[in-house]
Amino acid sequence: MQLEFERGDADQPSGHALVYFRDSNDQDAIGVTYVVILPVPLDIGKYMPPFLAGQVAEMSANVISSFAFPPAPEPFDSVAEAERVAEIRGDDLVFAGTLNFSDAFDMMERVNEASAEYGRLYTEAHGEDDDLDAVIEDALGGSQKYDEDDYDLMYGEMDEADLLTELSQQLGRMRYSVESGDRSMANETEATIRAIGRYLPANREVAKIVAAATSTSQRASELAQLYVERAYCLYREDYLRLKKIDEDIAGINTEG
Repeated sequence: MQLEFERGDADQPSGHALVYFRDSNDQDAIGVTYVVILPVPLDIGKYMPPFLAGQVAEMSANVISSFAFPPAPEPFDSVAEAERVAEIRGDDLVFAGTLNFSDAFDMMERVNEASAEYGRLYTEAHGEDDDLDAVIEDALGGSQKYDEDDYDLMYGEMDEADLLTELSQQLGRMRYSVESGDRSMANETEATIRAIGRYLPANREVAKIVAAATSTSQRASELAQLYVERAYCLYREDYLRLKKIDEDIAGINTEG
Protein backbone atom coordinates (compact mmCIF):
# COMPACT_ATOMS: atom_id res chain seq x y z
CA MET A 1 0.00 0.00 0.00
CA GLN A 2 1.22 3.47 -0.91
CA LEU A 3 0.69 6.08 1.82
CA GLU A 4 0.67 9.76 0.85
CA PHE A 5 1.86 12.07 3.63
CA GLU A 6 -0.05 15.35 3.42
CA ARG A 7 1.35 16.46 6.75
CA GLY A 8 4.57 15.03 8.13
CA ASP A 9 7.35 13.20 6.33
CA ALA A 10 7.28 9.60 5.06
CA ASP A 11 11.04 9.41 5.70
CA GLN A 12 10.57 10.46 9.34
CA PRO A 13 7.07 9.45 10.54
CA SER A 14 6.17 10.88 13.92
CA GLY A 15 4.70 7.62 15.19
CA HIS A 16 1.09 8.87 15.31
CA ALA A 17 -1.10 9.70 12.34
CA LEU A 18 -4.60 10.50 11.20
CA VAL A 19 -5.08 8.17 8.23
CA TYR A 20 -7.96 8.89 5.90
CA PHE A 21 -9.66 7.15 2.97
CA ARG A 22 -12.07 8.40 0.32
CA ASP A 23 -15.32 6.61 -0.51
CA SER A 24 -15.26 5.08 -3.99
CA ASN A 25 -18.98 5.90 -4.28
CA ASP A 26 -18.67 9.51 -3.08
CA GLN A 27 -15.33 11.25 -3.51
CA ASP A 28 -16.38 14.05 -1.16
CA ALA A 29 -16.87 11.61 1.72
CA ILE A 30 -13.88 10.58 3.85
CA GLY A 31 -13.35 8.14 6.69
CA VAL A 32 -10.57 8.41 9.25
CA THR A 33 -8.73 6.10 11.62
CA TYR A 34 -5.85 6.85 14.01
CA VAL A 35 -2.59 4.91 13.81
CA VAL A 36 -0.01 5.02 16.56
CA ILE A 37 3.31 3.30 17.25
CA LEU A 38 3.43 2.61 20.97
CA PRO A 39 6.65 3.96 22.53
CA VAL A 40 6.82 1.22 25.18
CA PRO A 41 6.44 -2.55 24.72
CA LEU A 42 3.00 -3.87 25.66
CA ASP A 43 2.12 -7.52 26.17
CA ILE A 44 -1.69 -7.56 26.22
CA GLY A 45 -1.64 -11.14 27.50
CA LYS A 46 -0.40 -9.89 30.89
CA TYR A 47 -3.71 -8.12 31.43
CA MET A 48 -6.00 -10.92 30.27
CA PRO A 49 -7.41 -13.85 32.27
CA PRO A 50 -5.21 -16.95 31.90
CA PHE A 51 -7.74 -18.83 29.78
CA LEU A 52 -7.67 -16.03 27.16
CA ALA A 53 -3.93 -15.35 27.20
CA GLY A 54 -3.15 -17.90 24.50
CA GLN A 55 -5.68 -16.36 22.17
CA VAL A 56 -4.12 -12.88 22.29
CA ALA A 57 -0.44 -13.84 22.27
CA GLU A 58 -0.17 -13.34 18.51
CA MET A 59 -2.08 -10.09 18.74
CA SER A 60 0.39 -8.63 21.23
CA ALA A 61 3.27 -8.23 18.79
CA ASN A 62 0.94 -6.88 16.14
CA VAL A 63 -0.44 -4.20 18.45
CA ILE A 64 3.03 -3.11 19.53
CA SER A 65 4.19 -2.70 15.93
CA SER A 66 1.29 -0.50 14.90
CA PHE A 67 -2.09 0.05 16.45
CA ALA A 68 -5.09 1.44 14.55
CA PHE A 69 -8.32 2.58 16.17
CA PRO A 70 -11.09 2.58 15.17
CA PRO A 71 -10.50 -0.68 13.25
CA ALA A 72 -12.50 0.65 10.29
CA PRO A 73 -12.45 4.28 9.11
CA GLU A 74 -15.18 6.42 10.65
CA PRO A 75 -16.90 9.29 8.79
CA PHE A 76 -15.17 12.64 9.19
CA ASP A 77 -16.33 16.14 8.26
CA SER A 78 -13.70 16.95 5.64
CA VAL A 79 -10.03 16.76 4.76
CA ALA A 80 -9.70 20.37 5.90
CA GLU A 81 -11.01 19.42 9.34
CA ALA A 82 -8.61 16.47 9.47
CA GLU A 83 -5.76 18.84 8.60
CA ARG A 84 -6.84 21.21 11.37
CA VAL A 85 -6.97 18.43 13.95
CA ALA A 86 -3.61 17.01 12.82
CA GLU A 87 -2.04 20.47 13.08
CA ILE A 88 -3.36 20.98 16.62
CA ARG A 89 -2.19 17.56 17.79
CA GLY A 90 1.10 17.43 15.87
CA ASP A 91 -0.04 14.30 14.00
CA ASP A 92 0.97 13.12 10.56
CA LEU A 93 -1.91 13.30 8.07
CA VAL A 94 -1.86 10.41 5.63
CA PHE A 95 -4.04 9.55 2.65
CA ALA A 96 -4.36 5.77 2.22
CA GLY A 97 -6.49 5.51 -0.91
CA THR A 98 -10.07 4.91 -1.99
CA LEU A 99 -12.34 2.11 -0.85
CA ASN A 100 -15.99 1.11 -0.67
CA PHE A 101 -17.40 2.41 2.61
CA SER A 102 -20.30 -0.05 2.39
CA ASP A 103 -17.93 -3.04 2.62
CA ALA A 104 -17.03 -3.41 6.30
CA PHE A 105 -14.68 -6.34 5.74
CA ASP A 106 -12.70 -4.46 3.09
CA MET A 107 -12.47 -1.36 5.29
CA MET A 108 -10.98 -3.35 8.16
CA GLU A 109 -8.53 -5.10 5.85
CA ARG A 110 -7.38 -1.81 4.38
CA VAL A 111 -6.93 -0.25 7.82
CA ASN A 112 -4.79 -3.25 8.82
CA GLU A 113 -2.71 -2.77 5.69
CA ALA A 114 -2.31 0.97 6.26
CA SER A 115 -1.35 0.38 9.89
CA ALA A 116 1.26 -2.19 8.89
CA GLU A 117 2.71 0.09 6.21
CA TYR A 118 2.90 3.06 8.58
CA GLY A 119 4.63 0.80 11.10
CA ARG A 120 7.08 -0.34 8.45
CA LEU A 121 7.93 3.26 7.52
CA TYR A 122 8.40 4.16 11.19
CA THR A 123 10.67 1.18 11.87
CA GLU A 124 12.64 1.86 8.70
CA ALA A 125 13.19 5.46 9.79
CA HIS A 126 13.89 4.89 13.47
CA GLY A 127 14.71 1.20 13.83
CA GLU A 128 18.49 1.58 13.70
CA ASP A 129 18.45 3.90 16.67
CA ASP A 130 15.67 2.34 18.71
CA ASP A 131 16.04 -1.31 17.62
CA LEU A 132 12.30 -1.56 18.13
CA ASP A 133 12.00 -5.17 17.02
CA ALA A 134 14.59 -6.30 19.58
CA VAL A 135 12.80 -4.41 22.34
CA ILE A 136 9.51 -6.04 21.40
CA GLU A 137 11.01 -9.52 21.28
CA ASP A 138 12.65 -9.05 24.69
CA ALA A 139 9.42 -7.75 26.19
CA LEU A 140 7.49 -10.75 24.90
CA GLY A 141 10.10 -13.24 25.98
CA GLY A 142 11.31 -14.08 22.49
CA SER A 143 9.42 -15.58 19.55
CA GLN A 144 6.29 -17.44 20.54
CA LYS A 145 6.12 -21.06 19.36
CA TYR A 146 2.90 -23.04 19.11
CA ASP A 147 2.06 -26.71 18.72
CA GLU A 148 -1.10 -28.31 17.33
CA ASP A 149 -2.94 -28.14 20.66
CA ASP A 150 -2.28 -24.40 20.91
CA TYR A 151 -3.69 -23.84 17.43
CA ASP A 152 -6.73 -25.95 18.29
CA LEU A 153 -7.30 -23.75 21.34
CA MET A 154 -6.91 -20.51 19.38
CA TYR A 155 -8.70 -21.36 16.15
CA GLY A 156 -10.57 -24.62 16.55
CA GLU A 157 -13.74 -23.04 17.91
CA MET A 158 -13.75 -19.91 15.74
CA ASP A 159 -16.39 -19.50 13.06
CA GLU A 160 -15.28 -18.66 9.54
CA ALA A 161 -15.90 -14.92 9.85
CA ASP A 162 -13.56 -14.73 12.85
CA LEU A 163 -10.97 -16.91 11.13
CA LEU A 164 -10.96 -14.63 8.09
CA THR A 165 -10.59 -11.57 10.30
CA GLU A 166 -7.61 -13.20 12.01
CA LEU A 167 -6.20 -14.18 8.63
CA SER A 168 -6.45 -10.58 7.44
CA GLN A 169 -4.67 -9.31 10.56
CA GLN A 170 -1.89 -11.86 10.15
CA LEU A 171 -1.52 -10.93 6.49
CA GLY A 172 -0.77 -7.33 7.49
CA ARG A 173 1.86 -8.59 9.91
CA MET A 174 3.33 -10.89 7.25
CA ARG A 175 3.67 -8.12 4.67
CA TYR A 176 5.26 -5.85 7.28
CA SER A 177 7.81 -8.53 8.22
CA VAL A 178 8.62 -9.41 4.60
CA GLU A 179 9.04 -5.78 3.54
CA SER A 180 11.13 -4.95 6.60
CA GLY A 181 13.30 -8.06 6.15
CA ASP A 182 12.38 -9.62 9.51
CA ARG A 183 12.69 -13.31 8.60
CA SER A 184 11.99 -14.54 12.13
CA MET A 185 8.64 -12.77 12.28
CA ALA A 186 7.85 -13.76 8.69
CA ASN A 187 8.44 -17.46 9.42
CA GLU A 188 6.38 -17.30 12.60
CA THR A 189 3.53 -15.51 10.89
CA GLU A 190 3.59 -17.88 7.92
CA ALA A 191 3.16 -20.81 10.33
CA THR A 192 0.21 -19.04 11.95
CA ILE A 193 -1.48 -18.33 8.59
CA ARG A 194 -1.04 -21.94 7.52
CA ALA A 195 -2.53 -23.05 10.84
CA ILE A 196 -5.57 -20.82 10.29
CA GLY A 197 -5.90 -22.36 6.83
CA ARG A 198 -6.38 -25.80 8.32
CA TYR A 199 -9.69 -24.63 9.79
CA LEU A 200 -10.95 -23.05 6.56
CA PRO A 201 -12.52 -24.76 3.52
CA ALA A 202 -9.96 -25.83 0.92
CA ASN A 203 -11.32 -23.49 -1.76
CA ARG A 204 -10.21 -20.49 0.32
CA GLU A 205 -6.75 -21.34 -1.08
CA VAL A 206 -4.71 -20.23 1.90
CA ALA A 207 -1.55 -21.69 0.33
CA LYS A 208 -1.85 -19.11 -2.46
CA ILE A 209 -2.32 -16.36 0.12
CA VAL A 210 0.91 -17.47 1.79
CA ALA A 211 2.77 -17.62 -1.53
CA ALA A 212 1.70 -14.08 -2.40
CA ALA A 213 2.29 -12.74 1.12
CA THR A 214 5.86 -14.06 1.23
CA SER A 215 6.75 -12.81 -2.25
CA THR A 216 8.93 -9.77 -2.79
CA SER A 217 7.46 -8.99 -6.22
CA GLN A 218 6.13 -5.49 -6.94
CA ARG A 219 2.44 -6.42 -6.74
CA ALA A 220 2.71 -9.13 -4.06
CA SER A 221 0.80 -7.17 -1.44
CA GLU A 222 -2.05 -6.44 -3.86
CA LEU A 223 -2.22 -10.08 -4.94
CA ALA A 224 -2.27 -11.36 -1.36
CA GLN A 225 -5.05 -8.91 -0.51
CA LEU A 226 -7.07 -10.10 -3.52
CA TYR A 227 -6.77 -13.71 -2.40
CA VAL A 228 -8.03 -12.76 1.06
CA GLU A 229 -10.91 -10.79 -0.44
CA ARG A 230 -11.65 -13.82 -2.62
CA ALA A 231 -11.98 -15.94 0.53
CA TYR A 232 -14.40 -13.39 1.98
CA CYS A 233 -16.47 -13.47 -1.21
CA LEU A 234 -16.74 -17.24 -1.07
CA TYR A 235 -17.80 -17.02 2.55
CA ARG A 236 -20.45 -14.38 1.75
CA GLU A 237 -21.42 -16.18 -1.48
CA ASP A 238 -20.84 -12.94 -3.37
CA TYR A 239 -20.18 -14.61 -6.72
CA LEU A 240 -20.49 -11.45 -8.80
CA ARG A 241 -17.64 -9.81 -6.89
CA LEU A 242 -15.77 -13.14 -6.91
CA LYS A 243 -15.75 -13.17 -10.72
CA LYS A 244 -14.15 -9.71 -10.82
CA ILE A 245 -11.54 -10.68 -8.21
CA ASP A 246 -10.62 -13.84 -10.12
CA GLU A 247 -10.13 -11.70 -13.23
CA ASP A 248 -7.90 -9.28 -11.31
CA ILE A 249 -5.86 -12.17 -9.90
CA ALA A 250 -5.46 -13.71 -13.36
CA GLY A 251 -4.32 -10.33 -14.70
CA ILE A 252 -1.61 -9.95 -12.05
CA ASN A 253 -0.45 -13.56 -12.47
CA THR A 254 -0.24 -13.05 -16.23
CA GLU A 255 1.97 -9.99 -15.71
CA GLY A 256 4.24 -12.01 -13.43
